[in-house]
Amino acid sequence: MKCSTQRAENGKIAVDLLRDSIPGTFDFVLMDIRMPVMDGIEATKVIRSELKLDIPIVALTGEMSADIRSECDLIGFDDFFQKPVKKDKLQHLIAKFKNIQNGVSST
Repeated sequence: MKCSTQRAENGKIAVDLLRDSIPGTFDFVLMDIRMPVMDGIEATKVIRSELKLDIPIVALTGEMSADIRSECDLIGFDDFFQKPVKKDKLQHLIAKFKNIQNGVSST
């Protein structure tokens, strides 16, 4: 996969990276919903409500319950990705969001 990544050890660092970045630096966020300091759910709330960013955010989780999925939808996640991460599925996810940004339907 020819792409650049930036890793954040927790949700607070992710929020700070987005807050301090030049608009357009990141194409989308793959957000683990279970992290220390600030989890991905709280970080996404901050990104949506305080930073007012409309960057695509994909929930990364090992939990596939309907309750978790519903909570992620309500908070403003754009998609849902289940662990473990497989390279081919990650490539498909990246292509999907690149196509959306370029105005190409991915269905």
